[in-house]
Amino acid sequence: MNKLRILLFATGILISFSISASDRSDNPHGYLLSSSPLDAANVAREYFVASKGSDNNPGTLERPFQTVQKCANVAQPGDSCLLRAGIYRETIRPANSGTSSTTPITFAAYNKEDVTISGANPVEGWQVFRGSIFRANASLPTNRYNDTGFFANQVFVNGEMMPEARWPNTGRDPLRPKLAGGGVRSQGGNAAIVENAEIPNLAEGWAGATVWTNDWYVTRTGTITGGTAGKLTAQMTAPWDRGGYWFYLVGKLGLLDSEGEWFYDGSDRALYLWTLGGTSPNSVEVKQRNFAFDLGDRSYIVLRNLKLFASTVTTSNASQGVVIDGIRAKYVSHHMTLPPLPKSEQAPNSDDGLIVASHAHDTGIQLRGSKHTLKNSVVEWSSGNGVLLEGTGHRVTNNIIANSNYMASYAAPVRINGTGHRITYNTIEAAGRDAISFDWHTAGFDGNKIDIAYNDISRFGMLSTDLGAIYICCYVNLAGGAIHHNWIRDTQAFSPFWGTRGIYLDIESYNSTIHHNVVWNITGGKDSFYLVAGSPRGYNRIFNNTFLGSIYTDKTVEARNNILRSSTSITASQQSHNLFQSTDPKFTKATTTDSKSIPDFTLQSGSPAINAGMAITGVTDGFVGSAPDIGAYERGAKIWKAGSRLKR
Repeated sequence: MNKLRILLFATGILISFSISASDRSDNPHGYLLSSSPLDAANVAREYFVASKGSDNNPGTLERPFQTVQKCANVAQPGDSCLLRAGIYRETIRPANSGTSSTTPITFAAYNKEDVTISGANPVEGWQVFRGSIFRANASLPTNRYNDTGFFANQVFVNGEMMPEARWPNTGRDPLRPKLAGGGVRSQGGNAAIVENAEIPNLAEGWAGATVWTNDWYVTRTGTITGGTAGKLTAQMTAPWDRGGYWFYLVGKLGLLDSEGEWFYDGSDRALYLWTLGGTSPNSVEVKQRNFAFDLGDRSYIVLRNLKLFASTVTTSNASQGVVIDGIRAKYVSHHMTLPPLPKSEQAPNSDDGLIVASHAHDTGIQLRGSKHTLKNSVVEWSSGNGVLLEGTGHRVTNNIIANSNYMASYAAPVRINGTGHRITYNTIEAAGRDAISFDWHTAGFDGNKIDIAYNDISRFGMLSTDLGAIYICCYVNLAGGAIHHNWIRDTQAFSPFWGTRGIYLDIESYNSTIHHNVVWNITGGKDSFYLVAGSPRGYNRIFNNTFLGSIYTDKTVEARNNILRSSTSITASQQSHNLFQSTDPKFTKATTTDSKSIPDFTLQSGSPAINAGMAITGVTDGFVGSAPDIGAYERGAKIWKAGSRLKR
C-alpha cells in the first residue's frame, strides 16, 4: 500500500503521521491535499516498481512503475523507490539529490525481495556452428578491445563469467589462470617478441590477438602484430625495457577449443560459444552497461539490499553522503587490456610509470567526493578495483570484498586516494596484487587521517610480485591515521624472487603508526613488514605487532613491544621491548590442522611477553597488569577479532 509520510513543523514541535492510498480514494494520484502551508511542510513519498508494472502507472503498490528510472525521475528528497522482485536491465540516474542524511532519496528492495540491477542482456537465437560450438547474432559493445568508455566484452552462462578463448587453455578462475612460460622480450620502445615453442599455428593468423604478461611488479598487455607458431611479434601498450616471463594469448576464433570459451567477431556481429557439456546454449548473457547507478553530481542517495550484476556504481567529485548498504555486487568491472593511466588522472610530481595504474581510477564501486559509506555488502569479481575511494571521509566497513584485480595492475580490492577514509572490519580475499593500496600516481602524497583497522586479509598477490597486503607508495605522509588490528595471512607468493609482504611502505613513505597487527603464513614470500628507504621527513612507528615472518626496516623507525619471529634484528634507531625468535612467546595455539581455522596468537600464562612491554599513549591504554604485554594481544583483555561479520 502506497504510504504518504507527512512531517509538520509547528511551534518547534515535530508531528509525523501517514496516509495510505486506501485512505485517499478521492485523490488517486497521491497528491497531498493541503489547506495550509504547514500541512505540506515536508512530504516523503514511497513509490513502487515492479517488472510487470507500467511507467504510466502512479507508482503505488497496487499500480507500480515498470522501470527504476521512472521512479528516479520523479523521486524528491526524502522519497523512496521500493523495488519488487525481478531483474532490472538499466542504468539508473536520479533526476535529483537528497538534501541531507535525514532526507535522502532511497532505492531499496521492497521487504528484502530478490532484486537485481543488471548490466547484462540475454542472447538468444543460437545455431550450431561446428561440433560443440554454437553461434548467435549479437551486438556486443566493443568490436575488439576499447579502453575508453566500455573496456571489454564479457559473457556469462547461468550467471557465471566464461573465459574468452585463449592459449593456453585455462579454467574459469581468472585469478588462477594457466600461464605459458618462455617470455615476452622487449625490442625497444613498444615492440616485443613473444616466444614459446608450443604456441600453435593459426590458419587465420595471429595478428590482432592480445598478449598479457607479468613483468616484475608491472603487468602489461599488447597487440600481436604478426608471426607464427612458436614466435610472435607484438606492440605493447606502453614502452618498456624489461621482459615478462609468464604470459597468455587471447582474442582469436582459432583459440576456441575448450568448453566454456567464447569469441566475438565484431565485423559480422557473431558470438561463438563452446557450451558447458556441449549442450545447446541456455541462460547466456552479455555485458551491455557499465553502471547500475550513475550518481555523478548526485548526493544523499541510499542504495539498500539490492543485487548488482555485471555493473557498478559511480559518483563524482561533487557527490556527497551516498550510502550503499547491504548490496551483493558481482562482476562489477571488466577490462582486458592495460593502457597507461591518462595524464589527466596523474597526480602532480609522481613519476611517469603510469602503466602500473591502468584502470585503477575507473573500476570497482567508485566513491568520489566526500563522506560516502559502503557497508554490510559483498563485492566480488572485478578486473580492477573492488572499491575505489577518491576524495575525503569515506567509510568502508563490514564488507566482504573478494576476487579483485585479475588484470593485476595497481588496482586493488580497496584502492585509496584522498584523506580521512576509514576501512574497518572487512574481509578481503583473493587479489591479483595488493589488498589495500595507496598509490602516488593518482593519490599524490597526502595520506592523512586514514584508518585501516580490523580487516582480515588473505590470498593477495596471486598474479604479481613485489607487493603488500597493505601497500603504500611513494613519499606518502600518513600522519594522523593508523594501520592497526588487522589479520594478514595465508597467501602464497606468485614469485619468490621479489616476494610478497604483509605491510609494505615503499620509497620514503612516512609518519605511519602501525600497531596490533598479526601477520602469518606468507609462504614463498619475504616479509611481514617492509620499509624501503624511510623518509627523513618523519618516523614510522611499529608498536605491539605480532609478525611471524621476517621484517626489514631502516633507521627511520621506532619499534617497540613487537613479537618478531625473525632471526635477524632490526635497524630501527629507536627500539626496545621487542621479542625475537630466540625467545618463545608461548602462543596459545599458533598452528591449526583446519585450514579454515584462525590460529590463536594470544599469550599463555607464563609467557615472557606478559607485562614486559612499555606504555605507549593511544596504543597500550587500558593494559592489564603491571605493564603492557608485548605483541598484538593483551592477556586478560577482551580478545579482538578482524574481518566482516557477514556470511555469504
